[in-house]
Amino acid sequence: MWTASIEYASNVVSAQYLCGRDLDVHRDNLVLAVATGFEPAISSLTGMRVKPGYTTRPAMQNCAMIIADKDSLVNKIKQSRSIFISMTNKEVAELLQQMTAAYEILGESRFRINAYAQAADSIANLQQDVNEYWKSGRLQEIPGVGGSIAQHLDELLQKGSSGHFDDILKKMPVGMFAFLKLRGVGPKTAFRLANVIAEPRYRGKNPYERLANALQEHAVQELEGFGEKKEQDIGESLKQYRQGATKKKRMLLSEAMRTAESVIAYLLKDTSVTKAEALGSLRRKKPTIGDVDIAVATSDEEATIQHFVSHPGCRTVIDKGEKGATILLPDDIQVDMRVVSEDKWGSMLQYFTGSKYHNIRLREYALAKGYSLSEYGIKDANGEGRRANGRKERTFSSEEKFYQFLDLQWIPPEMREDRGEIELAEKNKLPTLISPKDILGDLHIHSNYAFPTSHDLGVSPVESLISAAREREYQYIALTDHNPKSHAMSQEQIITIIKERKNYIEHFNSRNKSIQKNQIKIKVFNMLETDIRPNGEIALPLEALNYLQAILVSIHSSFEMDTEAMTKRILKALSYPKVRIFAHPTGRQINQRDGVKANWEVIFRECKKREIALELNATPQRLDLPDDLIMVAKRIGCRFTIGTDSHHVDHMSFMPYGVYLARRGWLTKSDILNTLPAEKFEKWLLKKTN
Repeated sequence: MWTASIEYASNVVSAQYLCGRDLDVHRDNLVLAVATGFEPAISSLTGMRVKPGYTTRPAMQNCAMIIADKDSLVNKIKQSRSIFISMTNKEVAELLQQMTAAYEILGESRFRINAYAQAADSIANLQQDVNEYWKSGRLQEIPGVGGSIAQHLDELLQKGSSGHFDDILKKMPVGMFAFLKLRGVGPKTAFRLANVIAEPRYRGKNPYERLANALQEHAVQELEGFGEKKEQDIGESLKQYRQGATKKKRMLLSEAMRTAESVIAYLLKDTSVTKAEALGSLRRKKPTIGDVDIAVATSDEEATIQHFVSHPGCRTVIDKGEKGATILLPDDIQVDMRVVSEDKWGSMLQYFTGSKYHNIRLREYALAKGYSLSEYGIKDANGEGRRANGRKERTFSSEEKFYQFLDLQWIPPEMREDRGEIELAEKNKLPTLISPKDILGDLHIHSNYAFPTSHDLGVSPVESLISAAREREYQYIALTDHNPKSHAMSQEQIITIIKERKNYIEHFNSRNKSIQKNQIKIKVFNMLETDIRPNGEIALPLEALNYLQAILVSIHSSFEMDTEAMTKRILKALSYPKVRIFAHPTGRQINQRDGVKANWEVIFRECKKREIALELNATPQRLDLPDDLIMVAKRIGCRFTIGTDSHHVDHMSFMPYGVYLARRGWLTKSDILNTLPAEKFEKWLLKKTN
């Protein structure tokens, strides 16, 4: 809950200044908004603002309520001084990010700063609503959320504010958090810039305008340690931000992998290069990637760096030094390369693969054993660094040797997110993750079988899909064309289409009898991807199910329903006969659309009860389920399938992306149903459960 006392301002400028951004004003509609920063403000066209010292939600940025006119807005606030607002994951994460920055300015311990940063990252990337974790008392299951942070979050999510957070944030100058949105500006720089614009002579309706005026007068370069170059960089970042170009979309994993593979192939043409591999989030196979980082082992570092900056696609050499370089490729793709001698390869690979929080935990683990870690190797924490072999720093030619020295199993890169992997590695209990060679079938493929479908038709004939499956040494595929358009046809017409399609698919299975012994037989399963309507019904007459072996259900519309309504919608769909797979469950499209809000634990329990598999959709734009939900579902006891959602035969090559996603969710071969041989999978598929 939050309360507000109100006073009038002469105009909206002061409120905009406190917000650190332009207010969302649409014609005569008025938006009640709460700003970010140490002194949040309630602001609208009325010019109303909140007096300091009230209780409110510092992280709230978006519209809390929209009122048609000024009088009704004033009356609404006067009549109701306490309004409950459920905080979103983004809002909680932003508040924790502000706390992280504030703690850095206040000189708090690195442990506390890292804990808040990790908690912020974890909550920002959660697919499940943080309020669900709170309501079920599971906040401390979120990576980085320990007892202290959980206590403050409990107060925040219960009351809408945290006294501790408010006390810390109000110590920061106005504008500081706004400047953190600028590229290349960290907490300490933002703090100093905020102090510069505090001078009355730098006027403007928001912190960005005031900073622009300060830059124009070259006040920033006069700060100790800044200078002309730093001022120019800040000015360019400010310009980009104000033009709306601050946040460049992260690349899809598939795009980043193509770039890395191309650059690595080029680097290997240098005869002094012995190894080259991607680093960072790309090596950990995260769904999106910022910049492409590459490690190179070479016998001639200078020659390799020169070879790299001579890449034919290089538009700009951003940086070049003794140990690496950074170039910009077309489409503004930044590639960073680091060079190292082969004897230090393992140390560099481990260090720059990350994640940040895995490495922090690993350093803590190593320190407890008396060791200090770096990108170059391992040495004694006391700095003496000499053992019986007389070497100051132990170097490692492989990651396996690096982890082995620390008495740990080698940890697959996809697991390195500080989710308990180091503790398992210490006990030699890491799971054996699924690999692409384990997959024996693709369970989400759209063909060009012609009928009026509810969504896009596939473009490849069944013959070519079977050939592609044979090339991959699969044993089966599932044809999962979209359901027929229900609004354009009668139920009888739809049933006739499904009957004819069944006969068509049986024709391909009958061919298996004539296939020679040395050829791979491909079983084709007769399935359909069926829409879940807003009311939870499936977009298919029940009688049509008699002519299908099984169906996938999925959401393709009405994504904005609230959590309760969406949960009920999904649960109803899962109750229908022959539902065997819940496809791309959250409905997310990376960089375009967030996933739906639902009570996933309830849904996963229902899937387990009904033996319905959760799909890991391998399409690079989807990669759905997200890995955090995979881990929740696995803990509950769900099973999974991986499908490419192919609409062209070439899309069947997406399967590895689904496997990477499964590995990030710590899944093994036994968790994935399409690792089963055809006979065993068919037995599972045709099992009556509903």
